Amino acid sequence: MVSRRKQGQRVLKGLGIKFGATVRKRYSKAYKTLKQKRRCPSCSSNKFTRIVSGIWFCRKCNYKVAGGAYDIDLEKLQSQSKNIVEIDAAK
Repeated sequence: MVSRRKQGQRVLKGLGIKFGATVRKRYSKAYKTLKQKRRCPSCSSNKFTRIVSGIWFCRKCNYKVAGGAYDIDLEKLQSQSKNIVEIDAAK
């Protein structure tokens, strides 16, 4: 009998069954976020990519900016760190 994959499951290179479901799900989420298409904040082209961890670059207008490791949108990260600071201040 041929086994079939469940719908929505993606093949991720380098991750086998030995790593466990939770690690594969986390890796899948990070990889998906990293590889999605982004618009350049300067020229609005779709050629905005990550060069190395934390450095983002537009191949069209040569705009370079530092940001997050997996995503350029730092508003999420800043709001999370703000919540942590507020919780620590309340103690």
